[in-house]
Amino acid sequence: MEQLLTILVADDNPTDRVLLKAILSQFGHNVIVAVDGQDAVDKFDPETIQLVCLDIKMPHKNGWEVALEIQEIAGDKFVPIVFLSGVADPVALSNCLKIGGTDFISKPYSPALITAKLNAIVRLLVMQKTLEEQRDELAHYNEKLLHEQEVAKVVYENITNSNCLKDSALSTIHYGTNTFNGDVILAAYKPNGGMHLLLGDFTGHGLSAAIGALPLADIFFDWTKKGFLMRQIIPEINARLKSVLPSNMFCSAAFIDIKVNNKSIEVWNGGLPDLLFFSGNAQAPTRLTSKNLPLGVLSPDVFECQIDLASFVPYDRLLAFSDGVYEAFDSAGNMFCNFVLQPLYDGEVQASNSMDWLASQLHKEGVLDNPHDDISCLGVRLDSNIGIDSPVYDAPQSHDEAPADFSFEYVLNADSLRNTDPLPYVLQIITTVPGLSRYSSQIFMILSELYSNALEHGVLKLSSTKKHSSDGFSLYYEERERSLAVLKEGFVKISVKVTSDKNDRVLILYVEDSGEGFDFSRVNYDISNTELLYNRGLALLDQLCQKLEFSKGGRAVSAHYHWSVGGNVRLALLLHSLFYRWRKLCEQIQIRCYLYRQVYCRKPQNHLYQLQRMERLLKMTSKKQKQRLYPKIKSSQINRRPKSALYPMKVM
Repeated sequence: MEQLLTILVADDNPTDRVLLKAILSQFGHNVIVAVDGQDAVDKFDPETIQLVCLDIKMPHKNGWEVALEIQEIAGDKFVPIVFLSGVADPVALSNCLKIGGTDFISKPYSPALITAKLNAIVRLLVMQKTLEEQRDELAHYNEKLLHEQEVAKVVYENITNSNCLKDSALSTIHYGTNTFNGDVILAAYKPNGGMHLLLGDFTGHGLSAAIGALPLADIFFDWTKKGFLMRQIIPEINARLKSVLPSNMFCSAAFIDIKVNNKSIEVWNGGLPDLLFFSGNAQAPTRLTSKNLPLGVLSPDVFECQIDLASFVPYDRLLAFSDGVYEAFDSAGNMFCNFVLQPLYDGEVQASNSMDWLASQLHKEGVLDNPHDDISCLGVRLDSNIGIDSPVYDAPQSHDEAPADFSFEYVLNADSLRNTDPLPYVLQIITTVPGLSRYSSQIFMILSELYSNALEHGVLKLSSTKKHSSDGFSLYYEERERSLAVLKEGFVKISVKVTSDKNDRVLILYVEDSGEGFDFSRVNYDISNTELLYNRGLALLDQLCQKLEFSKGGRAVSAHYHWSVGGNVRLALLLHSLFYRWRKLCEQIQIRCYLYRQVYCRKPQNHLYQLQRMERLLKMTSKKQKQRLYPKIKSSQINRRPKSALYPMKVM
């Protein structure tokens, strides 16, 4: 015998009890005897007894009753029970096994049979002990794995999530089939206002699919913060994923760039279902189909970006979802794309209710209760104020004290203008100046306006008159792309100079272009002028900068930006929110102009009553009322009447 056992023997027959004890003892086992059933229960100790031998018929309690009580006392601990019987009744013997007996031994006892059965029981005990040890190891490993998953989940969420997803303009649905999943929703404010959004769906499920989101999120957030364009970020993400992901793994994604300065969006779709753009002017949503391969498929030298452009007015909507929604099955076994989503595509669902409607359909059809794939949806309520009042980065106070005087110059020829956006690189250098990083939003706004004017109006010689309507913005930027693609000559020079005098700092941005210049004496710096949807950039710069100077016939401009060290956060926040308040004022004036023409110019005989009615309309505060009002206001309607029609208006 390889293992010695402590055995409890219970038998009311003294002869059988002594004989079985002698047989077991000669093999080295420790034997404890009990004279009846109750005595056996009293002497059983699950910590010491490893095997129990019970006679079926005993006084006080029979063997079956004793077996049940012993099993209850033992709890989760496995203690084999062998029944002793002098009868050959198959029913009685089967009852022994039904109540949990391991085996039975017939009387009279056979030493050879007892030896064989003891060996089998010993092997069973060894196997049981091994299983218990493995169970404990697995439990410990599982506990450790759960802890590591929780830590990894926190790190993953900290990397892939941002406070931008809490923006009131965004709504999301995200259900994963595992703790980690391959769907990712990213959002980041741009330095000059607006927002970058990305909805991605990696191949596979679980941790192996989620791991690809880390390099994607790293580039997305870092490059957006530095001011890079969507056209620059997407190729960089593709190159990184191509280099780190296995060949059978990629990321289907949709990248959305919300541009608040011209109320437009750019959408790159690579392998996701159609994005839906709900415009107030259209009965059915515009479907922005996939025109690109997923990220991580093509090598950088053959990767291309095909982007859709669209103009929006406040409260237009954009809806995107992963193929977990598109390929889901309803309760009848039909794919969502063929039946459930059709009312959405046909425009039968109200734009403002599209996200809630989609969520209700997913619940109604039971998709969220048992998803076959990760499910992600992103809804965007488009607005010209998105990202305008985003939090300002606050640099450590100790870093503000060191003065920094330096200057550099950046010259771009035609080739560089076609292929490079210098603003992120220039901004990155500028924000290394102590104390200036907290004003990066204003600096980027000034720099981008100066550079855009130099490139578009100076080098490319584009006219802003095309921006007379929302659709005109799209035409304008399409012409910009075409002209830039064939540009053969021209240059833009950017000079940066920083000077310091005690606690006062001055940033001088000088931008010169190779164009023909313009008559800068006619520039209107009235920031409240809303007669046009364009030509407001210089008025904004005049508010942000302490001095704005033109030279060389309008081909060059210098912008002087002042700040003080020591953390003048109130001034920073004031300047940062200036653009936000300005746009709100412009929209209010546009609403007044529209309502005035609707209620005053058509019925001049009772204009006093109508003007009072207009004022009451302007005080509407509910979201539902605003959604009905904003889509009706179009720039073409504002400019139909002569300027004289605006004179009776009193702007508040």
